[in-house]
Amino acid sequence: MKLNKNNKIFILAGETSGDYIGSCIMRGVKKNNNNIKFLGVGGSFMESEGLSSLYNIKEFNVIGFLNTVVKLKKLRNYVNEIVKFILKEEPKIIITIDTKGFSLALAKSLKTAFKNSNYNCPLIHFVPPTIWAYGKSRLKKWKNMHDELVCLYKIEEDIFKKYNTKCIYLGNPIIEKFLDFEYSKKHKNIDAYSSKKYNVLLLPGSRNSEIKYVLPEFIKLIKNTSNKFKNINWIIPITKSQYLNVLSKINEIKSYPIEVIILEDNYEILRHASIAIACSGTITLELVLFKIPTIAVYKTDFISALIGRMLVNFKNVILPNFLLKENAVPFLFQEKCNYIQMQKVLTNFLNNIEIQNKLFKNYSKNILKEMGYLNRKSTNFTINSGKMVTNLINNYKR
Repeated sequence: MKLNKNNKIFILAGETSGDYIGSCIMRGVKKNNNNIKFLGVGGSFMESEGLSSLYNIKEFNVIGFLNTVVKLKKLRNYVNEIVKFILKEEPKIIITIDTKGFSLALAKSLKTAFKNSNYNCPLIHFVPPTIWAYGKSRLKKWKNMHDELVCLYKIEEDIFKKYNTKCIYLGNPIIEKFLDFEYSKKHKNIDAYSSKKYNVLLLPGSRNSEIKYVLPEFIKLIKNTSNKFKNINWIIPITKSQYLNVLSKINEIKSYPIEVIILEDNYEILRHASIAIACSGTITLELVLFKIPTIAVYKTDFISALIGRMLVNFKNVILPNFLLKENAVPFLFQEKCNYIQMQKVLTNFLNNIEIQNKLFKNYSKNILKEMGYLNRKSTNFTINSGKMVTNLINNYKR
């Protein structure tokens, strides 16, 4: 099916991982029709596909109970402004990606607005609540709110089905990004990272709140470990939006063998990494796919951590562990997220690097199998999501 010319699509992503997913969806839609005007909220990935973003994506990048409360009024104002904008522009479809609290609030307000106007359109949400990590109670608010829910992990289809909620798996853009890179012949040769030294990646997250709590521990780790292991290159891959922020915070350790890089521009570094310590998130999946022995960490404010302990299933919160159904990636949370504990696990990994390499090679293979990607051409998120969006628009009864 083809979209008519000059159609508008509203698409919103509030964080870096969602920004990349959004760019894949946009690319898929453009395969059906290139005469599309994309409006909404997104970052550099979505903007490169033609998005006109209403706000800076960092305004929506909120995590943790206290941060949410502080920004609650501002986020409510954004909901109201976006609803008014949508009613004015009348897009053919509204797509939200992750950013679950904001996306749900927006959907509720839109449903009310549709009832009081002559305009309506389909709503589709990608990356629904992670009920496998945060409990099924969250799902009640989402029932019958969207025309389609799309998950990124094949196992989620069955989990949502148990609670009488339809959720479709169309593939996973993160895995496809890895496969495209893995099978591409256009690999850069980064001589700087091909020495006999260990290249240890430190990934402090993409949100201000994550960097605030995690980066100081990374700095302490570098200062207290470099003398013990003189054969380590410390590399901090970070998003473009956080590059200058992180760079300004590492002045005190400039004398150590450390480099801050923009991950989007240096994805090849994942081929040359020996070990990674990463803030919990989608990046842990990417690291394991690249067969990199990985340690996950997370630290936040006291209240958010307390609430997290009551709500979160820590066996499932780390994506690779959830998919593999085992504790493959060690997780250091809150009080354990300190340089002493990091050094302890890192030392163990370094002293048993050959064993860890074999383990993570198997983990990578098993995840690809679990997600239906043993044949890399067996599914394609970009094409499938583009078709779904197009079909929803063409078949929607207004």
